Amino acid sequence: MRVLSLRSVFVVGALTGGLMLAAGPAAAQNEAFIILDDEASIDDIVPLLTNGDGTASVETGDAYPDDSDGKASLGIDSPAGDNQKYNPNIPEWSFDIVADPSADDEFRYITFAWLKSGGDGMQLQLHAEPGGWSHRYNGGGNPKGWNPSIDVSDETPIDWQVHTRDMFADWGAMVLTGMAFSPGSGDFGLFDHLSLHQSEADPIAPQAVDAQGKAAAAWATIKQGVR
Repeated sequence: MRVLSLRSVFVVGALTGGLMLAAGPAAAQNEAFIILDDEASIDDIVPLLTNGDGTASVETGDAYPDDSDGKASLGIDSPAGDNQKYNPNIPEWSFDIVADPSADDEFRYITFAWLKSGGDGMQLQLHAEPGGWSHRYNGGGNPKGWNPSIDVSDETPIDWQVHTRDMFADWGAMVLTGMAFSPGSGDFGLFDHLSLHQSEADPIAPQAVDAQGKAAAAWATIKQGVR
């Protein structure tokens, strides 16, 4: 199994030492940690979601339609129990959420896309210190009543929705170590197009860069140079 990858994404750039560097002073730094984007990235994270009564799988029949990579999403079947899959301490995850990110493991924003079949509401939970699981986003209601949680949409996403949130503004400085994918009761939930990034622009939107413009390097290798 490969480790998850750190991708530095820019509209225009030059490849240097495994990282894509912005060309010219006008190009803002936007290093991104891509969590869910293509089938390979979902293959990587499924076995790391070791907790919860749901079932995690690679879904190739439905994915966020504006993605250009691999057309796959993370499926969470949630027929009973806590209706989720999660891990509070995903291996190699120790991301600093800060006001002015600059190091390779510092981020401020999160972008994610989701869809739900059956039932009302779904949730994405972030495990971070301080606070543990007290950093959540929900759409179309809070199916389990797990709080605190920020409502990002009044409607349950029966069609694909994409959201970008400022984690520092929402929760303050923290160290992100894990996630929970929590569709709540219903048939299933799908998650896709999920990344952490340094500037507000969605780094894996089709208008930002195509697949050939992405540079990938093993997170474990990069992390040795920044800690």
